[in-house]
Amino acid sequence: MDKSYFNAFIFSNANKIYYYVFCILKNHEETLMVVSKTMEECWEKRSDMDLTDLYQAFKIAGSLARIKALSNQSSQCSVADFEQSEEVDPLLKKFCLLLKDLSSLESEVICLRSLARLSIEEISVIVEVGISNVISILSSSRKLMRNKVDPLGCLNEFSCHELLSKYYLGTTTIEEEEQLRLFLSRMDLTEIPKTDGDLLRMFLKIGNADIPISGSDFLLKQVKELQSDKSRKIFSKFKKQS
Repeated sequence: MDKSYFNAFIFSNANKIYYYVFCILKNHEETLMVVSKTMEECWEKRSDMDLTDLYQAFKIAGSLARIKALSNQSSQCSVADFEQSEEVDPLLKKFCLLLKDLSSLESEVICLRSLARLSIEEISVIVEVGISNVISILSSSRKLMRNKVDPLGCLNEFSCHELLSKYYLGTTTIEEEEQLRLFLSRMDLTEIPKTDGDLLRMFLKIGNADIPISGSDFLLKQVKELQSDKSRKIFSKFKKQS
């Protein structure tokens, strides 16, 4: 993968990687540093990567984020900390609050599917659990998030549409979930309960959201310097913190 293809690959997916890492760390500055380090490792491994190998970038990012989270356990930021940050998208704050009662693994699976829109097989490789476990986690986590938004709602309502029923069983394909999103954007699924429509729209908005401008400028500068053979200086601060 040459420089131009690498840049197109990494920057077209940087927002998805950012939001995935943020859901693990819940800290804007640390998330940027992990995304930056991910770009460095992807650049170093570019000869072995293909434009279709998006899951490899997420696997690197997830591994780095988990290491960082472990090192921060004694001083991990609280929900109040990221709620007060002006850099964080309000929708992302809401999303993270919905993830609060999920395990770290459940949160990762939800992020990789709902925001990054990766396949079950790709998620299985990234989080290192079996495909059947990923499906089970998707099902239970989606229901938990729905109940948190609408605790009095009846999950039997999802039988109103075949795709929604499969969605809460964790068995919808990427294509079927895109179909649900498309229908909702066209208001073709008016029979779907408001709770489900709101959740799907939230996932869609966050999944299409850009990195905060300051973060995007930072990453662009990092990649330019990285490709100018200045990576040792660029990432020395990150490595000292790791």
